[in-house]
Amino acid sequence: MKAKCIAERLNQMLLLDPEAVASLIGHRVVCDKSLAADDSPFVCSVDVQGDIRIGMVGVINALAEPGTGRIAAFYNDSGQLTSFTVVGV
Repeated sequence: MKAKCIAERLNQMLLLDPEAVASLIGHRVVCDKSLAADDSPFVCSVDVQGDIRIGMVGVINALAEPGTGRIAAFYNDSGQLTSFTVVGV
């Protein structure tokens, strides 16, 4: 599925249940260095303790059709998830 279609679906879900979607998107788990080093387009981050973490946006980006961009989550100044968009196209 193209990244644009995924972003549109995520935005629809966010409108239907913002609390559930924000909770899922905000959850991250520690992952192995091998996952972070894989050539799949996962989006991982390093936390303040130095642990590599992956979240739902990272997993979703790995499933998007290659070459269609990356999904990005937008938050407002108070930390509330407001929308999804595509970057890097």
